[in-house]
Amino acid sequence: MKRKPWSEPEVNMLQEYENTSISAYQLYHKLLLKGYTRTFKSVTRKIESLGLRKPSRYKTGHEKTIGYLDIETTGLKANVDIMLSWAIKTRDKDEVLSDVIKKSEVFNGKYDYRIVKSLIKALEKYDVIMTYYGTRFDVPFMRTRALDHNLQFPKFRNLSHKDIFYLVRSKLQLTRSSLKTATQFLGIDGKTNLDPRVWRDARYGNKKALKYVFDHNVADVEILEDLHKKIEQYTNANVVPA
Repeated sequence: MKRKPWSEPEVNMLQEYENTSISAYQLYHKLLLKGYTRTFKSVTRKIESLGLRKPSRYKTGHEKTIGYLDIETTGLKANVDIMLSWAIKTRDKDEVLSDVIKKSEVFNGKYDYRIVKSLIKALEKYDVIMTYYGTRFDVPFMRTRALDHNLQFPKFRNLSHKDIFYLVRSKLQLTRSSLKTATQFLGIDGKTNLDPRVWRDARYGNKKALKYVFDHNVADVEILEDLHKKIEQYTNANVVPA
């Protein structure tokens, strides 16, 4: 498909990248609000092709690497439950970083130590992490598991976090604010339900059950990216709540 030529007003907006502290993602967002239909990837490519460079004096102008995060666990309380898997989808890339617990770890007393450690390492790659209800669940659960294993979880403000749950709740009027309801309403396929017995079997290291949980995990981060792209034009790109 032939790409639409960049208009002069669009190019003029991109010039802000070199003259202000605004990031490529914020410029992409401004273009959306103006009614232009560019992708984040096309914006970054155009900035590169124009030879625009961010002056070092603009300390807040670094490019944002955005990841969509979800975890799967044996239950809701991290002092007694453990993580089964995690996945992070990198925005606009065919890339999902992930890990899943092994049966041997369930029974040798190490539990989720290895995958919590690998998750913390993966978080270093991202400037902004997007979750769905992560403020109340995913992030506190991850932090609790890290503390249980004496691992250093990212400190306050070391990593920006945006919870798309609150974006959906404030911008849409749905029967429920669940990920399933939001994606179904917007025609985004991929959200599945899991039989509680699958979680029971996964808790005890059943390989088939763990594979099923893991696939569900990856599907959730992929549809989370799609959901965010559908509704991000209705919010301020500069607002990234903790």
